[in-house]
Amino acid sequence: MHDAVAHDAAATGTLLVVGSGAAAFREYAFREIVAAGRHRLWLLTDTAPDWELPYLAGWTPTDPLDPQVLCKDAEELARTHRITGVLCLNEAMVWPAACVSEALGLPGPVPAAVWRCRDKALTRAALTAHEVGTPAAGTAAGLGRALELAAVIGYPVVCKPRALGGSIGVRRADRPEELEAAFQAATAQLPDVPQRFEECVLVEAYLDGPEISVDSLVTEDTVQPLVIARKATSFPPFFEESGHVLDGSDPLYDDPALLRELDLVHRALGVAGCVTHSEWRLTVEGPRLIEVNVRPGGDLIPWLGALVTGVPVALTAADLATGQLPTPVRRPNGVAVIEFLYPDADMTVTDLSVRGPLPDGVHVELSARPGDVLALPPRGYKARYGWITVHGESATHCRELIAQARTAIRIEAAA
Repeated sequence: MHDAVAHDAAATGTLLVVGSGAAAFREYAFREIVAAGRHRLWLLTDTAPDWELPYLAGWTPTDPLDPQVLCKDAEELARTHRITGVLCLNEAMVWPAACVSEALGLPGPVPAAVWRCRDKALTRAALTAHEVGTPAAGTAAGLGRALELAAVIGYPVVCKPRALGGSIGVRRADRPEELEAAFQAATAQLPDVPQRFEECVLVEAYLDGPEISVDSLVTEDTVQPLVIARKATSFPPFFEESGHVLDGSDPLYDDPALLRELDLVHRALGVAGCVTHSEWRLTVEGPRLIEVNVRPGGDLIPWLGALVTGVPVALTAADLATGQLPTPVRRPNGVAVIEFLYPDADMTVTDLSVRGPLPDGVHVELSARPGDVLALPPRGYKARYGWITVHGESATHCRELIAQARTAIRIEAAA
């Protein structure tokens, strides 16, 4: 157990944060929560904090993937600190974090509901049991069973790991001869899945239509969309996320069909007392769920959402975790876009820089370093060498600025 440099005397209690992540995608959340002055943050982590330290009251080394170890360490901490809640921003750790909340008698979603979201097969089963529209799906331990399922479901189908995020290992197959490659793409990612299953791959009907994500405030009585993002994907038949567009005035915020499905899905899964990040396809039959994650979104979606809606998603999640009931009000403020930078082919980076002025309001973050190997699906995922963000008056205007910014970015690769 380690004391850190930050301490807000005005904060009323200690909020346990299970895991963190890269500063580029998580620091905004720590900053947003601490700036509000309502929570002292204590990190439970398996690596010594670095960028997190200025935001922490302290930290405890532990195994955030092991619920027994995590609960034991949290209970020890609770003997000397007034713990008011548990927050997790990392998908792989949300279930152990829920176990800690339950063990300490704190607010938050019950572990069984979180597990129904983590395991995509259980998600589909729960929706089917509650007669909520969901694609036909089944689980397979081997290729033979996957072929049987696909024949019954009907092509095209999608193969994906049961409990992994970020579209990693997710591949579409349009005909039987493509299914083996799709199944192999899903099973190749299993070493990175913290929870293992005998029937490790989900085979489900492909949903067609635009893809969106929704960060929602979920209570026992209501589901309120906080941030809606329209997603772009690349590298078919894979679903690599290449960017998001967020419009504070998007009509989907008030769309009756989406609001109805959000409510039905969360009730069927038994999820409440948290912020969720759900992903959807807008099909001809209406919105259909792809998956639900019991945490705020990644890819800087909550940070961009705050720019265009005025709603602090991370702070809302922290307040809910401590039993408070936030009442966020959306105040539309233009459009924000994030576009990720990918190479055209696999490469080893030798040099990467911004050479020239950027348009006003545009931010470029270069994440790759000389020597980094960028491999596209199926050889690798998230082969981004950076990203561009912009906040403007319209999506068209934002994309024009991004196109200008791209001309200033230079990337060189080894032959």
